[in-house]
Amino acid sequence: MKPNDYSPETGTISKIKALIDTTYIPERDFSDKIMKRIDQIGGLSQTPRKAPVITFKKAVIAICLIGLLSGFSYAASEWLNLRDKEGNTVMEVKKTDMQIPAWQSKVLDDVRKQIMPGESAIVYFGSKQEITNKTTDQILWTTSPIEYLDYSTFQDAIQGPLANSRLNSQVLDGYHFAAGYLYMNYEPQSQSDSSLIFARTGDGKDYAYVTRKPGSEIQSVALKYKNDRQEISYSVNFLRGVEKSRFYVTSPSKNEVVEVNGTEAYYYDHTLNWVEKSADGFLEYNISGPAATKEQLAVFAQAILAH
Repeated sequence: MKPNDYSPETGTISKIKALIDTTYIPERDFSDKIMKRIDQIGGLSQTPRKAPVITFKKAVIAICLIGLLSGFSYAASEWLNLRDKEGNTVMEVKKTDMQIPAWQSKVLDDVRKQIMPGESAIVYFGSKQEITNKTTDQILWTTSPIEYLDYSTFQDAIQGPLANSRLNSQVLDGYHFAAGYLYMNYEPQSQSDSSLIFARTGDGKDYAYVTRKPGSEIQSVALKYKNDRQEISYSVNFLRGVEKSRFYVTSPSKNEVVEVNGTEAYYYDHTLNWVEKSADGFLEYNISGPAATKEQLAVFAQAILAH
């Protein structure tokens, strides 16, 4: 193994990768089985530190593969069960007490702009020595989407389970398609193509990243709609191999549960989230708008869930 070999077949990442057949951002599953295995993997090698450091080992390792950029942990003590229109429990809203620091989220945005459309990147935080020696336990994941500005071309590019999702639903009058985005899975990298790119934030924090080329499967899709006053984002993520979807927030509240055409959705941070079963797993939907109210998002969701 090369000193700077960070390919997906090495170290802790390869062990966790074998547990989850997924690589994209929106997935929010922290099933008990996965978290127990992460506990076991995380305990295989512990590197003593000279001073206390706030780390996210279990949560962040899961995040780097599941791609969850909102910052959630497994320490959940409260939850809500949300059901689909058939009455099946398809989504759990759980409590968390951890968030990714804002400066790391900004780094993810910066890295996403540096990589090519379709590519993914593993981002390592810590000193250059920690990153080079693989002793850092702060690891995150980001993906650059492939953008489409023509709706027909976008629709033709969608394949796999997401082709059968509610992407062809009619939206509210007055809104028009502005852009579509595909988020791909990744191909394993060879050891000869796994060099780290080191960088530093403006206030002196070190990080590094390594890119991975896009694979052939679509993990998630997103659409952007606009009208004269505001912008609405609509995304669908495919989730396989779990019993239900899990969504983590700081304070779950029954007051944020919204019923839309018989389906229970959860409103959080200007976003309405719901889940439906599919032939091979689950489809996670969310509609968001920075200037939209919960009621406006619910009306938009009603148009999507009309059939």
